[in-house]
Amino acid sequence: MREVLRNPWLRLAATVALIVLVVRGLDAVSEVLTPFAIAFALAYFLNPLVSALERRFARGRGGTRARTMAVAVIAVLVLLVIVAVVTLVVPAIYRQVAYALTRLPEWVRSLRGRLEPLYQRLNLRYPEQAEEVRERARAALQERLPTLVAPVTHLATHAFTSLLGFVLVVLHLLVIPVFMLYLLHDMNRIQTGLGELVPPRLRPYVYSRAREVDTRLSAFARGLVTVCLIMGSFYAVSFTVLGVPMGLVIGFAMGFFHMIPFMAGAVGLPIVLVLSWVDDPSPRRLVVILALFIFSNLGEHNLLSPRLVGHRIGLHPVVVILAVPTTAALSVFWPDLRAAYLDSAFYRAPA
Repeated sequence: MREVLRNPWLRLAATVALIVLVVRGLDAVSEVLTPFAIAFALAYFLNPLVSALERRFARGRGGTRARTMAVAVIAVLVLLVIVAVVTLVVPAIYRQVAYALTRLPEWVRSLRGRLEPLYQRLNLRYPEQAEEVRERARAALQERLPTLVAPVTHLATHAFTSLLGFVLVVLHLLVIPVFMLYLLHDMNRIQTGLGELVPPRLRPYVYSRAREVDTRLSAFARGLVTVCLIMGSFYAVSFTVLGVPMGLVIGFAMGFFHMIPFMAGAVGLPIVLVLSWVDDPSPRRLVVILALFIFSNLGEHNLLSPRLVGHRIGLHPVVVILAVPTTAALSVFWPDLRAAYLDSAFYRAPA
């Protein structure tokens, strides 16, 4: 039996099979684990703030209860945020969505009236090409529409078609903050317990590197989320003041598009411009939206991201600003560098 287990190919196959089983098992219970994963991410995000409050309370009269007092402060703040969102943001979003739904038939007629003359002119000048484009658009819509609607339909059916589904959604929303508070209270002990699993001979190196990686990655995540919240709040308020339909929803979504480079301009901006144009064909609001977008992105690239992201991960603001173009330029040379490395004496040296 031992001789069989020493076979490297058998051990590789067993490892691959174990990984496949673990991945499939996690996928099977993903719906149950998702709230806990979100709670863990939020606890990891807030743990430095709780630790700072704990140290502050420990210097006073908190003593051994300092951690509990710090978590209690965070719980109050989270509760205030939830109350503010439920009482202020949710009703405003509901009113904007209800307004958009009531105006939707009028917008469709208006859009059709504006596009119809253009289509007629193209149809008279290029009848065959226009018919081909129309058939392709119709076929693409018929082919893609079920794919686009299926996730939304599945989610709505799963969540709200039965009382049990609705109760599960509510329980998930309640589990996240409760489990987050429990994790915040024990986060330092969890990290210490994981650290004790490292062999003693490797602890100095692993601890130092893990601490540095944790500091930089957590600072990057917090900085990025902070930038997205600032940009989303700016867009939501600006679009609402300008009268853009569903300005709050589109604004916050567009703010979080900043997590992916250029996505806010490639996806969010066209949606805002189309909604604004359909609601009001006046070019003045479109120009103002473009000006606000350019101004906000200049501020984000030159002020917010370098200070909130680059500074926290130990990089100079200029490095953060040049990161994307530098990476794009280096990617051009990557095939040559890889080929040179594979042809080098270091790579081809005998064992």
